[in-house]
Amino acid sequence: MNSKSIVFAAALAGAAFQNANAEERLAIDPAERAKIEAVLQDYLLENPEIVMYAIRELQRRQTVAQMLPSIEMYRSFLEEDKDAPVLGNPNGDVTIVEFFDYRCGYCRRHFPDVMRLVEEDGNIRLLPKQFPVLDRPEEKAISRLAAQAALAANKQGKFEEFHTALMSSGVSVTEDSIYKTAASVGLDVTRLKADMADKLIDKRIGNTLAIGQDIGFEGTPGYIIGKDVVLGAEGYDRLKQAVSRAREKLADASQ
Repeated sequence: MNSKSIVFAAALAGAAFQNANAEERLAIDPAERAKIEAVLQDYLLENPEIVMYAIRELQRRQTVAQMLPSIEMYRSFLEEDKDAPVLGNPNGDVTIVEFFDYRCGYCRRHFPDVMRLVEEDGNIRLLPKQFPVLDRPEEKAISRLAAQAALAANKQGKFEEFHTALMSSGVSVTEDSIYKTAASVGLDVTRLKADMADKLIDKRIGNTLAIGQDIGFEGTPGYIIGKDVVLGAEGYDRLKQAVSRAREKLADASQ
């Protein structure tokens, strides 16, 4: 257990001790109770950052709890859409639904961590959902254009290649770079542009935007992993923990 976990455990123990009913607290020898209270007080005074950590974790759990009813309402649409692009293992036991924007710097920097987990685990089904929230009314909708291109690339069977190239590119996402990336992975750009004009593609993106916003995602990236939600680029370890918890819950449900 790392130091943060030890401190967090101490804080939780302190909260549990303080919230115990009077009968339980009286059952503890007064001298022992005084020692426990002193140790907890000293620990928290020496590590005051744990208070903020605990508050942030509480806020995160409250946010997830608020989002879960909407997630359950939309889960079949998010996880069972047969026309949606799939990365990783199509038959994986754990599904990660990822809301992202191709122009989001955090999404792009987090991409290696996401794919590392998918590849190392081998049993994760990753569903990237186009969530182009960075466009502004006074600007050309480049995020949406990139989303349209990605779904059009899927019609040519090259979503993964296009997605990986665009997410891994070190250059800004522009209209020109979208088509250059498409050509670099072997897409027929003329056909791609024609498919991008498909109203069904635009409708799919609009539906995903509406659903993501209704769930409560305000920015990118955002991940739904079973009953858990990861908000932001929290790194490989946080995603791995969420996958492990989802797998544990699946095992419990099957017993």
